[in-house]
Amino acid sequence: MSDLLYTVSMPFKRKGKEVLNENEFILALSIDLKWFSPEVAKSILTGAEKAGLVKKDGGNVFPEFDISSVQIPSGFKPDSSIFQKKSLFDRIIEKIMLGTGMEKRNVVALINKKNEELYKMVEIEVSAILVALEQGVEAHDLIDEEYSALVNASFSQ
Repeated sequence: MSDLLYTVSMPFKRKGKEVLNENEFILALSIDLKWFSPEVAKSILTGAEKAGLVKKDGGNVFPEFDISSVQIPSGFKPDSSIFQKKSLFDRIIEKIMLGTGMEKRNVVALINKKNEELYKMVEIEVSAILVALEQGVEAHDLIDEEYSALVNASFSQ
């Protein structure tokens, strides 16, 4: 699983709650854990919401995954990689992992198998989205993003 997922999970696990208000979440990352400044913790919350890991509603933060299914490695401390923009392919893989509880290698194997079934006539991201849908994972936002990428790629050639 990803460092961002572990980072987002930690305030919920540490507080033992399924819902936190935004300030609790930010303070857990900055003051309690001493991982980030409050400003950086706010940007992590925003990034986690954009990544579909959390939902903000009425000043509260709700995880969009089962907190109990996340096993944070002992001694975990996030590094700067959580700020790096992930490729669409990586984000699809993470979404499938979150939605199914599968390990990354199993998800990648399913995607590769799907790509082989389609005789590699589609982009790997398309195969990944198909696997997500077959596994019952919501992927409509990723479909739109991949469609835009495909359209832009065809017009730029």
